[in-house]
Amino acid sequence: MRFQGKVLRQRWAKGSKSDHEAVVLMTPEGPLKLRRPGGNPFVDPELEQLVGQEIAGDGEVHQGQLLMKNWQIVSTA
Repeated sequence: MRFQGKVLRQRWAKGSKSDHEAVVLMTPEGPLKLRRPGGNPFVDPELEQLVGQEIAGDGEVHQGQLLMKNWQIVSTA
């Protein structure tokens, strides 16, 4: 599936053992935590570089997380 939105950093899984600051894609349907196949689920330097940018990416959603296979920058902040 194709998704588009602004990439932000926000608190994820508040109050759980997995509570952390995450890189998320803000979509019209709500935020999706971004992940890459094989990437670290908590800190991914490649995804961190996307914060503040508008992107379009392809991937699959699973439990509120977007496992993003590829993406392109649409615009920067």
